[in-house]
Amino acid sequence: MNTVLVPPGRTWWLASAFIVWCVALAVLYALHAVGCAFGWSTGALRWSLVLVFVAHLLVIGWMWRKFARGRPDPATGKTGSFLHEAILWTVIAAFASTVFALGPPLLLTTCI
Repeated sequence: MNTVLVPPGRTWWLASAFIVWCVALAVLYALHAVGCAFGWSTGALRWSLVLVFVAHLLVIGWMWRKFARGRPDPATGKTGSFLHEAILWTVIAAFASTVFALGPPLLLTTCI
């Protein structure tokens, strides 16, 4: 049985979209806390949160486009093809998770 090694840098792409999701979560919560603590106006706080949210969606969307248009390295064989598909579906899951988990809270009251 021939084992085809995939470059280690490729495996980082498996986690990259969810790392962006985690950063989005932390930045949105921190920005919300800072905005409420310093008494930002509702409009300014909401627009800041929306801009941060959209920026993270754009990054994950760029990753999605990169893997949807790209092809696996033929030298890595079936392992590379599987990894490419796994990365693509992980990016799609991170995009959907960002929309469904981080989007709706932006519609709530900003500070209580």
